[in-house]
Amino acid sequence: MKIASGIIASMSGEYMSNFTTKVSKSAVRLMNGLKPRDTRENSAAAVANSLAAGSRITDVESAREIIASTKLNILVRAANSVSGQANQSQKNIISLIQ
Repeated sequence: MKIASGIIASMSGEYMSNFTTKVSKSAVRLMNGLKPRDTRENSAAAVANSLAAGSRITDVESAREIIASTKLNILVRAANSVSGQANQSQKNIISLIQ
């Protein structure tokens, strides 16, 4: 379970790094084409939009991690249940034989 969450965390970090790079490049391109007054007004909006988008991406990544963790938890519980049932069946057979 630690391996799976480590892989997911690694992927999340890489995704956020790529996202940040793309946003920075877009912001530079945007600012190069604008007048100084427009740049100030639009850069504030761009920062707010970037923060909102980053927040949404973080929320989605967190949800994915929770889903993966829940899925593994369900599989572990199911395996434990099947194992317990198998052990109980063996005990019942042994008690019948005796």
